[in-house]
Amino acid sequence: MASIARCRDALKSEPLDQSEFVRGYLSKEDLTEAATAAKYRWRERVWTPAQTFWTFLLQVLHPGWVCREAVAHVLAQREAVGTPLKASADPSAYSQGRKRLPLSLFQYGLRKVGETLQAKVGDGYRWCGRRVWVVDGFSCSMPDTPELQEAFGQPGRQKPGCGFPVAKLVAMFCWASGAVLDVAIAAYRSNELALWRQLWDQLKVGDVILGDRFYGAYADLAQLQARGCDGVFRLRGSRARTISFRQGQRLGQNDRLFTWSRPPQCPRTLTPEEFAQLPVTLTVRVLRFDTRIKGFRSRRILVVTTLLDPKAFPLEKIAALYRDRWTVELRIREVKTTLKMEILRGQSEDVVRKEIYLHFLAYNLMRALMWQAAQTQGQPLHRLSFAGTLQRFQAVAPYLCLFAGTPQAAGLYQLLLSWIARDCVPERPNRVEPRALKRRPKPYDLLTRPRKEMQKALLR
Repeated sequence: MASIARCRDALKSEPLDQSEFVRGYLSKEDLTEAATAAKYRWRERVWTPAQTFWTFLLQVLHPGWVCREAVAHVLAQREAVGTPLKASADPSAYSQGRKRLPLSLFQYGLRKVGETLQAKVGDGYRWCGRRVWVVDGFSCSMPDTPELQEAFGQPGRQKPGCGFPVAKLVAMFCWASGAVLDVAIAAYRSNELALWRQLWDQLKVGDVILGDRFYGAYADLAQLQARGCDGVFRLRGSRARTISFRQGQRLGQNDRLFTWSRPPQCPRTLTPEEFAQLPVTLTVRVLRFDTRIKGFRSRRILVVTTLLDPKAFPLEKIAALYRDRWTVELRIREVKTTLKMEILRGQSEDVVRKEIYLHFLAYNLMRALMWQAAQTQGQPLHRLSFAGTLQRFQAVAPYLCLFAGTPQAAGLYQLLLSWIARDCVPERPNRVEPRALKRRPKPYDLLTRPRKEMQKALLR
């Protein structure tokens, strides 16, 4: 059995913390500080908070890895660098360490990486001198356990015992860097607007929020304006159906100012006190533009915004910005599909929430790597391939850790950046693809009753 002193020597640096790139965004010292601030106590054994955190992140960065594989990777790497850990290859201790870590540590890690990336990007990418956030909601599934069913619930169309718990998530993506600072997580039947308001603490005066028609309500626009922020949303509901461009103050062709009145009833997402604080009237700007593109669903789009100055924010620029709203769908695809967050593997509510935060942290790290490649190689950031970046990082990361602090590691890192920069996604404006699968699923019957009932039926 290894002595505690030997374990201390071996744990002077963690697997991913060996990489200079990762240390620039989140270090072992940062994690230890955050764990101490959360009043988490631990002993200097093998699975310290930092070691457990990095190993969990390794699992997320390698979709499909189980705990056994992640632990084996850590032990093999220690052996390769000459500081072997005489620890068991059984993943039980690591799994227990994941459960014990405070959730605040994962929240801190996500925000730290996101804020560091935004600070590095700085004012290089702004829209009309303003910082832009793109908001959207989505969901992810998880194993069917009693604890997760109680915590998150499942869609009503699924029969009890035949479906899976589903979590509802809302995130705001930075338009410039793609970074995420926080994510709101709740049960499937939670209100998306209420979740979105949980993220408003990251907004600053002058920010612009871009979203689809779900977010453009009177209360949203009024409350954002009270914070010194502005919104650009697709016009929704009865207002979109009944609006007339013969009314209002004309700012230009297809550009009008309207005065809206506060709705008579308090929305579900607001308390009576918050509703009473809303202004009685609100001046908004409504813009109309056509998208005569074959294959596109929408032909005419109505956008409402609190950006009232037509000279500072002309219709053409707002139309181009709203077109970029689609980038949030691509960012969600990168997290859910490329990083395999669509179906989580945690068996408890606490581990599932940690898993979600780590997926977004891994996403932020890949966006940071893409930004660095774009800067050093002179390539446009949003043309670089996220999937290609992840695949190349997976290939190079073990060697960066193995040769940490040597000229070989510096050369490998520059090679990695050049690979990422050369992997540009082709420019494909107005691309149209059918939403259909060519590969047929295997012809298995669907589970229409709880599995135990089906098992008993087979034994009869």
